[in-house]
Amino acid sequence: MSKPPLGSASSAARHPERKASQAKAAVPVKAKTQGVDAEEPHGSRSVRRALRIFELMLDRTEPVSIATVIEELDIPKSTAYELVRTLTDADYIETSGKDRGLFLGRKLFQLGMAYRNRIDLLKDGSQIVEKLRDTTGETVQFSILADDHMQVLMKEEGIRAIRIISNIGSRVPVNWAASGRLLVSDLSDADLTRLLERTMRPSPTGRACMEVQTVIQQVRTFRRRGYGTEMNEANDHAGCVAAPVIDAKGCCVAAISVVAPEHRLAEPDRSALIAAVTAAAERLSRRISGG
Repeated sequence: MSKPPLGSASSAARHPERKASQAKAAVPVKAKTQGVDAEEPHGSRSVRRALRIFELMLDRTEPVSIATVIEELDIPKSTAYELVRTLTDADYIETSGKDRGLFLGRKLFQLGMAYRNRIDLLKDGSQIVEKLRDTTGETVQFSILADDHMQVLMKEEGIRAIRIISNIGSRVPVNWAASGRLLVSDLSDADLTRLLERTMRPSPTGRACMEVQTVIQQVRTFRRRGYGTEMNEANDHAGCVAAPVIDAKGCCVAAISVVAPEHRLAEPDRSALIAAVTAAAERLSRRISGG
């Protein structure tokens, strides 16, 4: 992949005696072309300019020249070349060949695909969560890993006489819940140890495991058999059955869980709930991975 040239040194650099007059003359131009950017920190201004370059390229059906970037966005020539080179090195921009026109790079495509996959995950996930609630009658949660904690992203309240109430958006340490342990199951032992040492907390019931190596063993067991369970760890007289949602790369990107009172997690209900949760998670996994 070819890189844009740096450009030659300015005449001010070759003739120091012109620096003062040129700098003075440049002040009103800078104020006029940069507007509010002139008052922003340098890093923020660079980010804003990079975003404007992306937006310009998105609006055009053909590759955009650096000259167009400079003219359309009123970006200083040296700054434009530096931004384009940085973005090109990181694969956010690519050059089109002999005329050195610029177009959006593969990294932006990857980000767009990741965004689309997340939207598909939520759309398909909401349907499957609702159906699982209707099938089991129990409260169903859809959780992700956020800031090294398990976060409930969606839920459907149970319709049976006694149900467990949970809050959308709530975050708990991964050692409190079966879903949490599944969500970190792709980490290496070393990374998992660091995460647990940093985030583990005693649960409200005092029954959540606080031994790092024991939690790691639970994580590996849950992932290997395709589901996890917990009882009375986060809530008294309640527990859950959880299963991982696996993407096309084989990574756990979410977890679906059924939360129920303790007496409805005994056999034969337990086996039926495990079968229902794992089937729902496998169905969502196939949808998001194209299987």
